[in-house]
Amino acid sequence: MDAQQLAKNLKKGRPAPAYVVAGEESVLVDRALELITSRVLDEDQSDDFSLTRLDGKTTSAAEVEAAARTASLFGGRRLVVVREAQALRPAEIKKLLEYLKKPVETATLILVVRGAGASSRSPRLAKAAGTAQKLKKAVEKGKGVYVDCPRPKPRDLPRLAESALAEHGLRASRDGLYALVEAVGEDLTALIQGVEKLALYVGDQGEIQAKDVAEVVADTRSQSVFALTDAVAEGAADRALRVLNNMIRDGESPLVIVGHLARHFRNLSSVQSLEQKGENVERIRANLGLHPFVVKKCLMQLKRFTPRALAGHLGALAECDLQLKRGRLPDNLALEKLVISLCGSRMA
Repeated sequence: MDAQQLAKNLKKGRPAPAYVVAGEESVLVDRALELITSRVLDEDQSDDFSLTRLDGKTTSAAEVEAAARTASLFGGRRLVVVREAQALRPAEIKKLLEYLKKPVETATLILVVRGAGASSRSPRLAKAAGTAQKLKKAVEKGKGVYVDCPRPKPRDLPRLAESALAEHGLRASRDGLYALVEAVGEDLTALIQGVEKLALYVGDQGEIQAKDVAEVVADTRSQSVFALTDAVAEGAADRALRVLNNMIRDGESPLVIVGHLARHFRNLSSVQSLEQKGENVERIRANLGLHPFVVKKCLMQLKRFTPRALAGHLGALAECDLQLKRGRLPDNLALEKLVISLCGSRMA
């Protein structure tokens, strides 16, 4: 199940004796951990004396099991949280797999795997993903629950935004919802912060409109992001370089800039793929979770790109991301070379 399904599950019944919370999206991992912890401690009016926190880098399976089997000082359910479970030694993981198949009923064990889930496919995440896969299989054989926290896909963002708004008793018009998604992108931390700002701004004045988002969430930095992605996708190299230099001057992270460009080109590739299958604007919007305005803009920009060209640009973005992380070139130079490459030969 995912974090949203977990919230519903916890409202309906008692906490499970074991949970494995794993995934690439740290915001969702933290959210799931908070939901389970609050539910367990509230279940029997337990307190922090019932909670044991352990670190996978230093703990052992014997220590984890001993903590789970220790009776709570004031009664109620014992809660044991193991952070960084992907760092557990292989021998300790093997022992924990046996425990997960038959966990203690009077306790709740939460194993937190950060950086990868059972379905992660990236080679650099192989170790954490392998741990998540083993723990998932074992916990599901017992009476436990596996909570998947993957990095959200663009089409999932409106649903996540609606859920975040609902937690504050808020709702948004369609334009307001998509304005919020466009303003924060794939940054779930920014989404949560944006929703908190909107809650303070609108109070109980009704549904959130696009103008409300523009007033309190969308700032000059997000506008710069739109200006950069538009200039690059339109092949306007001079304009794109001016916006890029302004963003760097204002302190925007080079990796964040590459992330915004990569997101836009992934959107272009996804829109192109669906258009070639004969899908209309509304169907593309529904499949990808994009605002109709964004879909229409992508369709206009796609006149410059073949599928092969888009694939090449996505490869260039991945290579630039790697260069920045390894420090092969000065950040400014790497970004300027990338923008010129994405724009092609056209200057405007």
